[in-house]
Amino acid sequence: MSAQTDQTATVIRFPQERRLAPTLDALTDAILPETQLRSLAEIRAVTPPRQVERLRAFGRERARQIFEATPLPDTREGRQRMASDWLSQLVSRALARVSDARSLTEEAERREIEDPQRDGIYDDLAQALRAEIVAWETAQNILGGWEIVQGLIDDPDSCAVTDSATCQSRPI
Repeated sequence: MSAQTDQTATVIRFPQERRLAPTLDALTDAILPETQLRSLAEIRAVTPPRQVERLRAFGRERARQIFEATPLPDTREGRQRMASDWLSQLVSRALARVSDARSLTEEAERREIEDPQRDGIYDDLAQALRAEIVAWETAQNILGGWEIVQGLIDDPDSCAVTDSATCQSRPI
């Protein structure tokens, strides 16, 4: 004869965005495609995301400002380590924004299912979309900034203070 006990379990969602290693690939995989964001923005009457190139240009300029005022390590390995640390911190925060936006979306959708007649239901979905757009725009800033940082790893004098076309065209 076996004894039975009542057991309850609580499922805690730990979003994929927070489990990913903070890499550029993880970030680009986590964000929604631009076309999907623009379509949802139109449907939900939300201001669409800003243009990719403007966001990336801002990221490049911000990275130039930061690294112009930052003493760089003498060795390529030291610069690589510094860049990796910088990127990991930024990508971790960006992935957290994506995760928060997804949580807002899930909560808004859950409330919509529970009470489809509730006042403000579409406001909740619009707010969640705004958070998703902010996360996407943040990712674009980081991608732009990384173009500069990547150039600094190989040649610390090439991109820090100039707006060189060769720095902007290096692949991520």
